[in-house]
Amino acid sequence: MNNWLMIKTKGDPLGTLRRVVKNIWENGKLDGMLVPIDRQFAGEIKPQIVYDPSRIDDVNPFKPLMSSNAAKYIPALINKEPDFQFGAMLRPCEMRALVEMAKRKKLSTEKLVTISVDCLGTFPADEFTWRASRKGSSQELTKEQLQFARQGGIMAYRYRSACQLCVSPNAFGADLNIGIMGLPVRQTILISAKNSALREKYQLDKISDSPADASLVRQREKLIARLEARRKGTRERVTQGIADIIPDTIEDLIAHLEECGECKACLDICPICSVDYPQRGKDNQYLVEDVKRWMLSCAGCGMCEQICPQHQPLNLIFGNIQTFLAEKYLYSPGVSPEQPLPIPV
Repeated sequence: MNNWLMIKTKGDPLGTLRRVVKNIWENGKLDGMLVPIDRQFAGEIKPQIVYDPSRIDDVNPFKPLMSSNAAKYIPALINKEPDFQFGAMLRPCEMRALVEMAKRKKLSTEKLVTISVDCLGTFPADEFTWRASRKGSSQELTKEQLQFARQGGIMAYRYRSACQLCVSPNAFGADLNIGIMGLPVRQTILISAKNSALREKYQLDKISDSPADASLVRQREKLIARLEARRKGTRERVTQGIADIIPDTIEDLIAHLEECGECKACLDICPICSVDYPQRGKDNQYLVEDVKRWMLSCAGCGMCEQICPQHQPLNLIFGNIQTFLAEKYLYSPGVSPEQPLPIPV
């Protein structure tokens, strides 16, 4: 069933999204929102909790730069103000991470409304800075990115490896999902709710202009399917190319982690580990079941690779193990909140 609604952008997709988010805030009577704040200069965009709807004017979920996984900040936010009603704007990989974090039963999302936006991909920080300087500003680079939403982004071969290999770039599973993939975003974007109750609560029929044309929905779905197939093929080819030098079992992965000594940068930045940190056993080795559970929930955000001081291809290393475990346990991370973890906490 097509439950997408269409919102006319009148040549300003970012401004339109900001207006929609403000309406969601007001209709849902939110106390605050975790959003990607654009610092107005190249090379930085950070998730920040804001308590004033006017700050939404600084939000930019389309900026092709990802400095951290916003899901990591949500547990502290909820614990600090357990009675507040918060919103959180998340990329698809951040949404997947949040779903997996909630399964640890250490995170209640009852008072949290999630908003996910299709992701066109992000550049490494140095690449972003270079491209933004050539365009004149980070805002101009964002505009260029949006111009190619219909094709699924621009210069994909220059994206972070996590984005080049991401097979789920579409907004899915959040309370409210915003679609831009495959669309003429200077004319229209799409919005949908997870269920009719949320659609009514946030008054999406008033926020939007009309039910989405079926052709636009199909256009988005076809592009997403092409991107998923292309990236899956890329992942398989690249993994096969270095199969002889990357771990292919949990035991090999644990040995690989042990070789890093006391460096735990990849664990410390991982949103999954923020609620379920792999522990060591009496032999001081990481527990196999803990590492399995970690890898099963990998959201593919690539923050681990981005921070690795040894510049190891962690997205491929972890992705290879995750794919093996996903097939073994018939498990897809972040897809269904109702699907229990195959390995209990």
